[in-house]
Amino acid sequence: MTHYKSTAISKMKWVFLCLLPVAFSFFMSCSKDDDHTGVPIINSVTLLDSTKQDSAFVRALPGTLVLITGQNLGGITQVSFNGQNAYFNPTYNTNTHLIITIPDNAPTEATDPDVPNMIHIVTTHGETSYSFVVDIPPPAIWAISNENALPGDSLIIYGAALWLIDKIILPGGREVADFVANEAGTRVGLIMPDLGTDTGRLIIEAKYGATRSDGPLNDHQSGDVISNFTNNGETGETAVFNWAWWGANRTNDATLYPGTRGYYLQNIFGGVGANDGGWWNGNRSGNFSDITTMFTPAIMTQQASDYVLKFEMNTKEPWTAGIQVLRFGDNYAFRLMPWSTAADGKFDTEDQWITVTIPLSEFKTVADGVEGTGAGASVMGDLLKPGGVVAFSYRFITEADPVDVYNAAYDNFRIIKVR
Repeated sequence: MTHYKSTAISKMKWVFLCLLPVAFSFFMSCSKDDDHTGVPIINSVTLLDSTKQDSAFVRALPGTLVLITGQNLGGITQVSFNGQNAYFNPTYNTNTHLIITIPDNAPTEATDPDVPNMIHIVTTHGETSYSFVVDIPPPAIWAISNENALPGDSLIIYGAALWLIDKIILPGGREVADFVANEAGTRVGLIMPDLGTDTGRLIIEAKYGATRSDGPLNDHQSGDVISNFTNNGETGETAVFNWAWWGANRTNDATLYPGTRGYYLQNIFGGVGANDGGWWNGNRSGNFSDITTMFTPAIMTQQASDYVLKFEMNTKEPWTAGIQVLRFGDNYAFRLMPWSTAADGKFDTEDQWITVTIPLSEFKTVADGVEGTGAGASVMGDLLKPGGVVAFSYRFITEADPVDVYNAAYDNFRIIKVR
């Protein structure tokens, strides 16, 4: 079962290593009762930090490093949080103290509605319990399967701590009550309602907090969009064209790639040998007109890490080799090759549209003659032309391995501010 562990909690473990010498001196200065007599008692639970030891608390997240203070605690043989045994180092157990980390997999209200909310300690001379809640972290959304899903399509939300959800709110204030979450709290599924022309971020409200998606849903015709490939006078969506008329097949064939609006691009080719950089051949690129209206000159000094590139993608055949080089201008590129991290070396959307999200800070310069392997973009001015003009394209190349067949579609390229 997968459990959430916050970055802050992870850092506390590193802090623990720095505090060990101090803690060791602290424990050596404490008197130990070698006879270990008397009923054990827990008086308080605090953080290990000596400046915070007067701030007792009765709840904490899994992974938190805590100091248990009490009486007759020497000779501990077992410690559990809600029935889950926790590792502890006997060196840091005295008659009055114990340093211990709450297990990452300690049961919580989310995994067991009848959780006892107890710390239980067993010693050589008795045992004791202490009321203590292992908290559920606030929910987090990592990705949404298709941010431009059509009405009636399945929508999957991926994240962490997606437990005890009260409601999911979609653009236009639409509340979804019919959804299914998995036991691990990593996925929630629902059927997309008709959002009309409303666009906005998906919000999850749960018992232990709220979170929202990093980009808006139904965002295929707004000022964020580089191109949706639909031209003036064509149906399906408000036109955001910006297409240079070459490099791929532009089509609105709803039977070829169902599930999108208006027009989209298809790149289909095969028989490309190894180390072939001829992206201008055989339907292997996507070329866009420069966009002068998306940003003002003020964008140039903003952090690239505050923005992402998003688009929808659909594969007809598994993608097993080759690199889609996404480019801003002539200096910064991102090497899209999701097959390289797939378990079986095959990336396949299974004929479904999915949303791809790439932080703009991940676009990199040329290093050793290879695009997208050098230094990452720092500010938006690294990626854009003077005045905030967007110059974007993508190119398919091969390196060590040839490509027998490639058949994929793209739609709704857009730049979203996430911070």
